[in-house]
Amino acid sequence: MKKRNAGYVVILALMAVVTGCKEPASLTLATGEQQTLNDYKGQWLVVNYFAEWCAPCLREMPLLNELSKSGGPAVLAVSFDALSNQALQDLSQRYQLAMPVVAKLAGPWPFESPRALPTTLVLDPKGKLVDTHQGELKPEDIANWQDKYWQKTQP
Repeated sequence: MKKRNAGYVVILALMAVVTGCKEPASLTLATGEQQTLNDYKGQWLVVNYFAEWCAPCLREMPLLNELSKSGGPAVLAVSFDALSNQALQDLSQRYQLAMPVVAKLAGPWPFESPRALPTTLVLDPKGKLVDTHQGELKPEDIANWQDKYWQKTQP
C-alpha cells in the first residue's frame, strides 16, 4: 500500500513539473521583435484582431490609435491574416497605426482566435480576459471600458 501511495505522489509531482514548465503566451511583432504576455503584466491590455479587407476594422483604427496614445491601456493590433512582416509594416504605415502590429500569437493566451472581425479583447493587469467585443468599436465602448476597468486603477 505504501508503494502505491508513493507512486501517486511521484506521478503528481511529475504532473506539477510538466504543467509548470509551459512556454508563456508570446507574440511576434511585425518588426520581428519577440514579446510575452508577461511583458504586459501590471497594465491593462487591449488586443484588437483586424484585417485590411475588413471595412469596420479600418473604421475603428483611429479610435484604437487614440486609445494607444492616451496613456491608458497598452493596445495591440493583431493581424487576422498571415502576412509577411514587411506587408504588416507597410499596412501599419499606410493606415498610420500608432499601436504595435502583431504578426503572430503563440502559446497559452487567455482567449481563442476570433471567428468574426473585428474582435477586441480586454485583459486585466494579471493577464486575465475580462471583456470581449465583436463588431466595430464606438467611442462609447471605449468610454465604458475606461469607467469599468482602467480608470479605477490609475493614480
